[in-house]
Amino acid sequence: MRILAAVAALLLAADAEAQEPARSAEAAPGVPADPAACTGFDWSLLREQAWFAAPGLPQVASGGALPVGMPGALLGLKPQAEVAPPFPPSREAKPGTYGGVLTVPAPVTPGLYQVTLSDGAWIDVSQDGKTTRSPVAHTMRPGCRVVAKSVRFQLGAVPITIVVSGAKADTIRIAVAPAE
Repeated sequence: MRILAAVAALLLAADAEAQEPARSAEAAPGVPADPAACTGFDWSLLREQAWFAAPGLPQVASGGALPVGMPGALLGLKPQAEVAPPFPPSREAKPGTYGGVLTVPAPVTPGLYQVTLSDGAWIDVSQDGKTTRSPVAHTMRPGCRVVAKSVRFQLGAVPITIVVSGAKADTIRIAVAPAE
């Protein structure tokens, strides 16, 4: 029961934070999140919702690295035209959108990992800096103002480069973690 209460409190805090303008393409600013939408993903994203709502989420500029031991960050994005990704995104971004590049230390254990975003954007992942990994699965649900999508990739034990493109705002919360 304590765990459920803690998750509920985190969701309420995250929803209050999500009231800021320009949060999500799926919901208008000032419109509260649909609580059912935040639990209706194809796999649990409660862990990521808690990370995104936690105080002290590190900020990383495009081109930076996810801090070691930190599963998530607030990624600063640039206008798409100013982003020079190390490999071409698999989808062309719309004009007027934002993008960025994030490096992640090598996973200790190879396996299934998920990249989760707070808002709508395209995600490409590479472990050789040249080619993109094909996603294994993805989940998206409109109405959740804390998490927009999560994409799973099979990854090896080498550093990861993530290219985010097509975002509507100049920041986005991102988390990279083993699939549960």
